[in-house]
Amino acid sequence: MKQQSYVGIMVKCKDKVLLCKRNNLGSFPGMWSIPGGKLEENETTQEGAKREFFEETAVSIDDQEITFIGLIPRHTRDGKKVKGLMYVYLLIVEECIEPDFEKAIDGEEHTDWKYFSFDEIRAENTGDYMYKLAEIILQ
Repeated sequence: MKQQSYVGIMVKCKDKVLLCKRNNLGSFPGMWSIPGGKLEENETTQEGAKREFFEETAVSIDDQEITFIGLIPRHTRDGKKVKGLMYVYLLIVEECIEPDFEKAIDGEEHTDWKYFSFDEIRAENTGDYMYKLAEIILQ
């Protein structure tokens, strides 16, 4: 299986991070995650992360500085194989960003969004890797 590259952005506003709840139809149904998706051909990981963020939230962050914070494995739906790696970036904002799923190109991928403090996040709702990244960012 050819490995795919994925990209995503974790937004930190004050002492909380933005997470979006995945719909029940796609991958990771009902889980809380960050806006992200597949890297397209000839795109840098930063370009892809900003594009995916816009496509899923309808919020442009093209003029914002993002910082690479880590790689996390992406697994097949059955969880048995790693199908690729996700390049995760951090965006720190003073004013909390509010996703608009109705206006977003891929807004249907999520059903809800919320800013979480670390003590509100549970690994069983985010997956271990997203939980660890949130811990690093918020602790």
